Amino acid sequence: MLTSVIFCRHGETESNLGGWLAGSKDVSLTDRGRAQAREAAATLLAEGRAVPVVYSSPQRRALETAAILAEALEVSVMPVAGLEERRWGDLEGGAIPADLLREEVPNGESLTDFRSRVTAALDGLPTPADGRPPLIVAHAGTWPVLCRWLGLQSTLLWPPNASPVFMTRQVAVGALE
Repeated sequence: MLTSVIFCRHGETESNLGGWLAGSKDVSLTDRGRAQAREAAATLLAEGRAVPVVYSSPQRRALETAAILAEALEVSVMPVAGLEERRWGDLEGGAIPADLLREEVPNGESLTDFRSRVTAALDGLPTPADGRPPLIVAHAGTWPVLCRWLGLQSTLLWPPNASPVFMTRQVAVGALE
């Protein structure tokens, strides 16, 4: 099981600019989103964060971001089914709802099912042989599931577009008697 990862939300999309919910819609990056991905790669290189592989959601916005990062980092991209954004059903294409943690959405994926899907995808990620943390490129909705999976609490609802975040699994330590 992975003990540390670098997470990077995809770069800016038209849905981000317009404030509408993309969900399962396969939207692409804006020019600014592509520039953000190049900046994220430069940041990782400047910090000396060599990664062995980029795991990516198979949705276009994540794959575009992952491809830019992988090219700069000289590694491969592995699309991972299950890391896609939550399917918001009838709410997709509309304004982002105030309650993003609602359990049910009309004709969409329940919060429980979404969390289970992403968790199963994370559980299935191979641990790189060299022990270096992989880069995971996914979505805003993936962030809280990843935090929970690693045993972390975050004050961020989600990180900004294309801003790499280094994350390490927290191990609970019980009191010794």
